[in-house]
Amino acid sequence: MMRRRIILTAIVLFIGVNILLVFLDDENKIDRKSYIKDWAQAFEADVADKLVKPGVIAFMQENQVYFDKTLGSFQEFFVKEGNQINPGDPLYSYTVTNYYETESMLMQETEQINGDITAIQSAITQMNSYRIPPSNSSNSIPLEGDLSEGNIIIENQKEPVEAEMMKEQYLIEKEKELDQKNAQLDSIQAQLDELRTTGNTITVESPYEGTIKTVSTSLSDPIITIESAQLHAEGELTEQERTTIEQGMAVAVQVTEKEALVEGVINEVDESPKAIQVEGESVYPFNVTFNEDAELNELLPGYHANLAITKKESLGATVLFEDTVFANSVWKMTNEGKLMKQSIETGIYMDRMQEITKGVNTGDWVAEGRTGQFRHGATFITPLKLNQNTWNDVVIADAPNWGKSFVIGLLSR
Repeated sequence: MMRRRIILTAIVLFIGVNILLVFLDDENKIDRKSYIKDWAQAFEADVADKLVKPGVIAFMQENQVYFDKTLGSFQEFFVKEGNQINPGDPLYSYTVTNYYETESMLMQETEQINGDITAIQSAITQMNSYRIPPSNSSNSIPLEGDLSEGNIIIENQKEPVEAEMMKEQYLIEKEKELDQKNAQLDSIQAQLDELRTTGNTITVESPYEGTIKTVSTSLSDPIITIESAQLHAEGELTEQERTTIEQGMAVAVQVTEKEALVEGVINEVDESPKAIQVEGESVYPFNVTFNEDAELNELLPGYHANLAITKKESLGATVLFEDTVFANSVWKMTNEGKLMKQSIETGIYMDRMQEITKGVNTGDWVAEGRTGQFRHGATFITPLKLNQNTWNDVVIADAPNWGKSFVIGLLSR
């Protein structure tokens, strides 16, 4: 009995002394090991931070046509609801009351539209001459403004890819605006020519392409409403989401009715909510214009869609699965067989993948699992996974002295 007590006491003292030595080993003189059951390798992938919102396909805009009764007497309509029209198609005619006043008014409109055309052409020229600087450049002058108001909206703070997309979108919108102004100019010029020919009759032509939505036979304005032939997608943002979404962001539009995927960009985000109220959250409408090469033949207004807005993206990023990242650090496995706690900086998170912007390179190995047994600078041990290696991989080697190396490995510890 006494001998048993002595043995138990000795075992307890042995264990306690070893624990104490390990605890007091500030200079890491005691060799420690970390057992790693699972590990993973950093790899390259394309990641993106996206916001998915429900949306609907709609006509891009409605254009109203008016009739000023002080100019003369209405004669007749040339269109009906549902008619498809193109720029230059006749809409209605009227007889003028005063030839000279009407002629003067049409000439003023012509002069104003010509001024608008000159301004748009100047803006297009300025944007075409602007070169997006590289991300590390600070020498160029930023161009600022708002696409919806016809101004330039490119800043040096934006990434070159994003700025290039915004530049392209700006030019597309300006070209559309220029075409619209030229169509209006042709319509006014045709009215002026007809007035000078007939002396009292004007036929108002459509400056728009689209579908006749309404015709007011009572002559209440607008007497004709034309839905644009172009389609876009519409959606709504919450207050928090509104702060993160900007014009020019890429959008993937997944149309549920047709299982079609159409690419586009954020064209406009309203600065005012649909309704201002104390109670409840504000909602901000936005719309998406489709890329010029998008296939829209099978799309109809009213089709519902999911709008995946790309807020940020990183192509060819170094990523790890989230199981290997622990509070902005990883346990890196070095080629020397050491386990190192490595601080990291992270970027985009997507589908359980975490982008690593600093601290880990593609191809690095990191440990998974419980971190309580990991020690910085410790030698790590991994199990032999026979399901990943055949016996031939183990016993057959190119080195002529593999047997000697095998025995040394067994006896080294």
